[in-house]
Formats: sequence, C-alpha cells, structure tokens
Amino acid sequence: MGQRLRVSARLERIFGDLPKNPPDVRTPTQRDRDRILYTAEFRRLAAVTQVVGSHETELFHNRLTHTLKVAQIGRRIAERLQGEGHDVDPDAVEAAALAHDIGHPPFGHIAEEKLDELMRTGPVPVADGFEGNAQSFRVITRLATHSGDHSGLNLTRVSLQGLTKYPWLRAAEGKRHRKYGSYEDDRAVFDWSREGLAADRVDEQTPEAAIMDWADDVAYAIHDLEDFYRAGFVPLDRLARDAPSQDRFLERTLERWREQDKEYTEAEWDSCEQIARTVLFKEFPTEMPGPSLLTRYSTLKTNQFVSGIGIEDGIAVLDSGYQDQLNLLKSLTWTYVIESPSLAAQQEGQRRIVTVLFHYFCDVAASNPTLLPPWASAILASGSGSDAELKRAACDVVANLSESQAHALHARVTGSHSGSIYEAISR
Repeated sequence: MGQRLRVSARLERIFGDLPKNPPDVRTPTQRDRDRILYTAEFRRLAAVTQVVGSHETELFHNRLTHTLKVAQIGRRIAERLQGEGHDVDPDAVEAAALAHDIGHPPFGHIAEEKLDELMRTGPVPVADGFEGNAQSFRVITRLATHSGDHSGLNLTRVSLQGLTKYPWLRAAEGKRHRKYGSYEDDRAVFDWSREGLAADRVDEQTPEAAIMDWADDVAYAIHDLEDFYRAGFVPLDRLARDAPSQDRFLERTLERWREQDKEYTEAEWDSCEQIARTVLFKEFPTEMPGPSLLTRYSTLKTNQFVSGIGIEDGIAVLDSGYQDQLNLLKSLTWTYVIESPSLAAQQEGQRRIVTVLFHYFCDVAASNPTLLPPWASAILASGSGSDAELKRAACDVVANLSESQAHALHARVTGSHSGSIYEAISR
C-alpha cells in the first residue's frame, strides 16, 4: 500500500487515507459528504417514514426529504458561524445531517421501540438494544460500503463527531438509557471518534453536532408541522383563537414531557407556557391560509430559529426562548398526529411486521446465514457466532429495509403472498 497522508486529528480517518492520482480536489469533509450521498442506505430513506407512512401521499415529508432539509439548514447555520470567525466545518455539518437518520428502521419510531424491546428480551437479552442514532453510527462506521479494504465509510473524525447527537453508550436508566450514540459492539470506533476532545467535553456535543441537532429540530418542528396543518391534522387556526384548545394542548404537552423525563422546573414551564400564549398562539393563522401565507409563516419561523444558535468558548449556545418555541411546535405533531387514534391500528400492524421479520432473520442467521444479505452474513462470519451477534445481525437486516421491502418480505414469510423468485427484496 502507498504512503498514508498526514492530516490534522479532526480530519483523520480510522483506516487512514491514501494519496490519489490525480489528486482529489475535494476537502476531506467534502469527501465525507459525497460518500454518504452515494450509499444505498441513503437512497433507502425515500421509502422510510418520517412521521406518517412513506406510502401516504406526496404531501408528507419522508425520511429523505426531511434529511435534505436538515442538511440545508445545518449548512447555512455553519456557514454563518464560520463567517463570524468560529471554527466550524460546514461540510462536516452537512455530512452529519445527511447521515443522522440513515439507521432509522422502516415505520419510524414504532419500529424503533419494537426492535429495542425484541433485542432486550428473550432467552438472550442484548442490553444495549436498538436506538436509531446508535444504528446510524453503526451503518456509517460498519455496515455501509465504500471500500473492499475496510468496513464502513471511513469518515473523518470531525464528521463522526458531528453525527453523534448523544455522545455516550447506553446507561441503565434516565435520558442516557433512552437516547445514546453507539452500541457496545461499536465502541472501538466510537472511542476513536472522541479522541482529541477535552476530557470534560468528551461526552458533550461538538459544535458540528449541536448545529446538526438544532437543524434537525427546526426542520421537524416547521416543515412537518406545515405538512399536517395542510392535511387538516393540526388545528393551528383553532389554537389561535380557542382558549380551551390551548389549555388541553399545553396540559398534554407537560404530561408527555414529564413521561419523557424532560428536565423542566416549575419556573421554566411557566416561562414556556407564557411563550406559547403570548407568541406562538398569536402567530398562528386564525383561518385556513392560502399556500403563500403558510409558506411565509414557515420562512419567518425558520429564519428566526436559524439565528437561535451561537458559539461561545467553543461550545454551542442555544437561545432558550427559541428552544421553548421549537419544543412546543414539535409537541403539536406529537399531540395531534403521532398520538392520534387513527394511527393506532396501523402502528399495531407495523409492530407485528417488525416482530415477524426479526424472528425470521434470527432463525436464518442461526440456521443458514448465507440466506442473509451478503453484507450481514459477512459481519456474522467475522465474529464469534454468539447468540447476541445473531440477534444483532437480524436487527441490522430489519432496520435496513425500506417499508415496501418490509411489507413484501412479511407477505412471503407468512404465506399471504408468495411473490416471485425473480423479485429480489433484501440486498
């Protein structure tokens, strides 16, 4: 092999880098971005739920269109901060944004919860279960393919840090139990990605990660809300003028946040409620607006929120008022869409599909792993063959399916539709 290139610690790759002939004119993080963009895993996001099923209509964002908006918003924030003299890399932010949901399973949060339950129960419980952010890190560093010489995409350290919203492994309880950035299986590359950070910041977001996280919230809060208002799910016009509706929404929001262990003191909640009543509700349209007015509202809020993150002493700082507004806007989608009774039966069906496929691939991994997709059987062949590894491989395969693949596979393995031998489903 040729001589390895010497680069700064932030731009190092775990498998090193070789000089190219002719030289590659892109920066290291531009190459990171492009590697993600060209993966099959990235393309798959077009057929993965953002909030409602990717099959519904073109009215709703899917996981891919959401991801593209996160990348655009994150890049613009990073460019602004870089222009103000801060040491942030817009290409690393964009790369992280493009990859941040790449590990999310078909059917969204319902499948995420079900896979976590399946992994952590049964005769061989796997303690760190399943989590979409940890799976995204696993896809980028291990499952996706860039070179036959190594696993994963071999991204730079700064881009991996930017991808990591939750820079810790799973804890036994609390917030770090529900959200975490890596599985124990992938700890070696996770630990490598945190090298070079100050000891007191190793489990904190880097500026690139904080920008990506903020951009994700902005895209989710604004653009998904716009979808569901247009579709008649979220009653912005009623919330603008009806006090009882406002009260019910705020009561449910506080109840849910307590269930999710969000750390709001009584004074902080009072401030949040005041912002809802004096700012957000007053900005909502009092009647169904035309497309141009709704777009104008979305543009106004996006521009406001893009300015809501700064950097002080190398640490991202969020505007607390804008943070409260974002949290409340996200709660609208939870309250009126995700918790809607109309989704309950559909979600139960999705849980059953995930369960059947998980057990099917567990059996395949144990009895005939050559029937797994080649990338999954290769990972199994490189390990010890333990029962925990078999479960992780099955989980990887299910999480990597599109929703159309999941439906087609479920139909075949349950015998409800035989399909055709000419139709490849999982690859």
